[in-house]
Amino acid sequence: MGLIDDFSYVKTAFLFAKTGHFVFNGWATAMLGAQIVWAAPFIKLLGYSFFAARVSTVVLAILCVWVTHAVFRRAGLERWPAVLGALTLGLSPLFVPMAVSFMTDISGLIAIVACIYCCLRAMESAETRRVVAWLVLAEIVGLLGGTTRQIAWLTVLVMVPSAAWILRRRRRVLALGVVLWLLSAAFVAACMEWFKHQPFNVPETLTEGRLDFHGARELMGTMLAALLCLCLLLMPMLASGLGRWKRIRMRDLAAALAGSLAGFWMCRFVTYHLTEKGLMPWTGDILDRLDVIGYPNAWFLGVAPATLSRPERAAGSFLVLFTTAVFVMVLCRSGGEVRTQRAQGPSWQDLLLLLGPFSAAYLLLLVPRGIWAQILDRYLLPLLVVGLIFLLRLYQERISPKLPAISWVLLAIFAAFGVLGTHDWIAGHSARLEAVRRLHAAGIPSEKIEAGYEFDGVTQIEHDGVVYDPRVSYPAERNIHPYLPAGISHDCEYLFNPHTPAVHPEFFLAYQQVRCLQPSRFGSVSYRGWLPPFHREILILERSQ
Repeated sequence: MGLIDDFSYVKTAFLFAKTGHFVFNGWATAMLGAQIVWAAPFIKLLGYSFFAARVSTVVLAILCVWVTHAVFRRAGLERWPAVLGALTLGLSPLFVPMAVSFMTDISGLIAIVACIYCCLRAMESAETRRVVAWLVLAEIVGLLGGTTRQIAWLTVLVMVPSAAWILRRRRRVLALGVVLWLLSAAFVAACMEWFKHQPFNVPETLTEGRLDFHGARELMGTMLAALLCLCLLLMPMLASGLGRWKRIRMRDLAAALAGSLAGFWMCRFVTYHLTEKGLMPWTGDILDRLDVIGYPNAWFLGVAPATLSRPERAAGSFLVLFTTAVFVMVLCRSGGEVRTQRAQGPSWQDLLLLLGPFSAAYLLLLVPRGIWAQILDRYLLPLLVVGLIFLLRLYQERISPKLPAISWVLLAIFAAFGVLGTHDWIAGHSARLEAVRRLHAAGIPSEKIEAGYEFDGVTQIEHDGVVYDPRVSYPAERNIHPYLPAGISHDCEYLFNPHTPAVHPEFFLAYQQVRCLQPSRFGSVSYRGWLPPFHREILILERSQ
């Protein structure tokens, strides 16, 4: 079955592997492009399964961590800071779940990271022809990456021109940058026009929210939540400041403690309207699915098992703020530059010119989503890479090229949580499939089972070819009306997925007993988690008679 939205993407990949044509099914806002082509040989070799498609992402994820390490080295980091940075990304509880799915985040990220690498190589090349070759390669990588996830086109529209501007004193490089930008703009416009005319693509606009007082408050809250979540992901690096706490006077340490407490309550006030209620992880999507927090009826009936209690999340939120404050103080209290064994690498001015405009444009494109919806944690992956480059280099140059043991300990904790949580996420899906097989064995078809939106999405596509989305135009003969059986009270309508009108469920899978349903004769499916709570189960319920 699907993991998040990849149920739709895998179905498109299957059809491409069979027919060589792109066929969308009413759920994808990403263009998918190069990712679908990349997955086709894996599907042909390993079979038409979700596993085969996800293996292609695992390969990209491994390559992404390798290229990220190369980027850190080219950006001037010594060996161990570069290793810590690459592993902070590759073992983070945000990256690991994405690496075993067929979501587009990893494909988009590797295109961005590879483009940074090509630009850094161009900036350090002595010969003009090598500069040209690396810039052209960066252009090709960025264009292909954008066909998978459109946000990656910022590399060719912003980053490559920034690199050309840095190298403008080289002969013909500035002219090359102008030509590459014009070609990029034409390519992007052509791809967007093609995507717009594909049947059942899902259009997205930048103006779905209105910037009034409510929108401004929503934007402030979501942007702050995203920043705090980014600090959480950077904790293995930020914790290096705790290893140098002796540089801080006790008076300043007490000020950091008081400021963190005040910041904790302020952040709770500003972000309290978000689903995470102002506590770690502040913004969600992937971290939520690793049992950091459970929501009622969030794409699956009931409340998912939560590993962390509210007091534990509150303590973790304070620790993130305090660790960030100590890191900043250690940087401010540090003396002059520290001598390192590695060559200087690009100057700070060149790094800022290369990555600053890209990061600013990336944040600017998040603003409309921040007005009308939550900024999802997986959107932070490119900013995590940029943040690691700048913070690690600052630490290396102003404090020490050696990172304290606490950074490696926190990295191990984050890695363990990411791996264990990803196991539990997949184990829960496997338990749902076992429950579905039990119902199938009794002669109950998938159309009569509500097993969460990923499974229901697959059922809807197999039955009708498309998933219903109000932003998509459908032929008149298509049934796009959400299924609501007669006699259902208003407070029980949440039982029926509005995106899957072909699913008319009589049996429902749930984490706990829910209203309007009763236990069925099929009981439940138990499974074991690697994070608490260890004993978990999926209930098989049916409509009350």
